Amino acid sequence: MKTLPDISDLYPQKLNVSNKRFLRYGKSHILNGEIETVFCTDDNSPVKSILAEDGRGRILVIDAAGVNHVSMIGDQIAAEAAKNNWQGVVLNGYIRDVNEINNLPILIMARGSVFKKTEKFGLGKIGVMISFAGLVFKPGYWLYADENNFGISRQKLEF
Repeated sequence: MKTLPDISDLYPQKLNVSNKRFLRYGKSHILNGEIETVFCTDDNSPVKSILAEDGRGRILVIDAAGVNHVSMIGDQIAAEAAKNNWQGVVLNGYIRDVNEINNLPILIMARGSVFKKTEKFGLGKIGVMISFAGLVFKPGYWLYADENNFGISRQKLEF
């Protein structure tokens, strides 16, 4: 698997790289897959719902608008995601249960951790265009990530 710098060198016009650094959680070190999106704040119901489905190797990108007083993903949701074939998650928000998540075969990139969970009201939207970290994410775009950072492309890049 190529690293993000290698991919960027190969496709400088097709790979847009995040302008923010996110922290890495989980045992996996590389993401390379098709994107699904979720927008939700203060309520992780749609996150829990979609990660309970077969991910088919995709990557979930969540815009929680940087909400820092509640977490969008804890150990149970992360374990469910790993079990259901999701490669990982990029989260403009926070996780909890860091030690447990760090032992799972998944990569979650988030802004940090906070111990409090969200309420469950069924609010949020799946499969919508979202934007953060200087990037626009749409379902069907491709995300590439490693220890360096993450970037997206409108189509799968061959290497």
